[in-house]
Amino acid sequence: MRSLRVFVAAALIVLGTGCGGDVAAAAALLLPEQPGDLHLEQIVTSDAERDPVTAYAEGDAPGDRTLAVLVTQSEDWEQPYNWEQPHVGQPVKLDKHEATMGGAGQHRWITWPVKTSQDFESFAVLGHGLSDAELIRAANGVAEDLRRPRIDAAYLPRGLDLVKTGSLPVGNWQAELGGTEQVWTNRQARARVSVSQLPGDAGMAVLAGATVMGEPREIRGTTGLAGGDLLSGGSLSMDWVHQDRVLMTPKVRLWRENGVIVKVSALGLADHMVDAFVRGLRPAGPEAVERARGQILEYPPELLFPPTDDENRPLRVVTHGRNVERAWAMSAGLQDGTFTSALRVLSRRAEIVDGGGGTFDWKPEYGRAPMTIMHDVLELGLPSDNVLIGFAGTGVRKIRISYSDGTSAELPLGPAGGPGGVRWFSTEVKSRSFKLSAEMKDGKVTDTVRRIP
Repeated sequence: MRSLRVFVAAALIVLGTGCGGDVAAAAALLLPEQPGDLHLEQIVTSDAERDPVTAYAEGDAPGDRTLAVLVTQSEDWEQPYNWEQPHVGQPVKLDKHEATMGGAGQHRWITWPVKTSQDFESFAVLGHGLSDAELIRAANGVAEDLRRPRIDAAYLPRGLDLVKTGSLPVGNWQAELGGTEQVWTNRQARARVSVSQLPGDAGMAVLAGATVMGEPREIRGTTGLAGGDLLSGGSLSMDWVHQDRVLMTPKVRLWRENGVIVKVSALGLADHMVDAFVRGLRPAGPEAVERARGQILEYPPELLFPPTDDENRPLRVVTHGRNVERAWAMSAGLQDGTFTSALRVLSRRAEIVDGGGGTFDWKPEYGRAPMTIMHDVLELGLPSDNVLIGFAGTGVRKIRISYSDGTSAELPLGPAGGPGGVRWFSTEVKSRSFKLSAEMKDGKVTDTVRRIP
């Protein structure tokens, strides 16, 4: 369940058919020809949660007057996230509900909770080019059907007709449309671009437009939308926080090409850089897609992490590794006696595992222990479960891992210049039954292991 904190209005337009007809099944995945300083983090088939949406517009041609009604989940609908002042809502009285209304420019929205829902669901009515009175009247005409929200025809603004009823992920700043998702990032530069591709007709493109607070623009030879995202889910992680709030604002491009709806959502990039990324997209066949999956495991470890943590403590990569299907890296920092760390695990076929770090007070004896485990082998079924990460004390020469079948391997140790002066190691263990041993500089061998934090 998502906790959605910003309700801003949508520009819904009937997007052009783009280049070619509805040949979505055969349409190639679009990949950037020159992604700049961005690196591929994941390619997955999205299983994003989908919310019901109904869209209305003027006639069959693109127009400025549009309307949508949707159901979404929001635990704190009445306290919009005050990121940009125009997006803050104000109380408004409907015939049957106390609601919240807000927006910016031509974009307006009204939302209210479903009091009987146990899942924090809310109805939202979103308009573009409509007066406040028209939007309020439309909200009063909502048939409160959680599976198929709609507006009674008698309450629709003049000239607007039903375009499409369906479902889409309508929240969060990621480009989630429910199709193929690829994510390009440079976390060191706090930059991220998501590309979503969903097969669909022109009517489905109208529903996808409900996820965008944008204006019509020519994109790749067709009429699309350019602007920001409809809803922003929760707080952004520190990986994407900039002093310049403009860079933290999601920048979205949405269009339809070869029977596929494409949505690009970016953070940490200026508008002209987003446009350059979109222009550089090219159709990629199966072999090119497989080569791209291989690039995921080649992601430069030092670019997987922001330069500092949320307390402005510097981070640096202390260990990393890879196998055929996965790559991993851990960053750490030590400042004023506080140790902080973060883990990332990349996969050719799955989403990135983003987390597993922590913060604790560093003690000098940590560096004197032969071996210390920082990321243990878990049993949660995640790609990170078999990744073991730790560090060797200052008196250790070698670390070895042994298994019950009699096999063993020496684990490479990183340089001693990391936090606390210790040397880090990491590996993907091949079973949950293993033993670590440390050979000290004086030749003694010990299997004493500390686990922190």
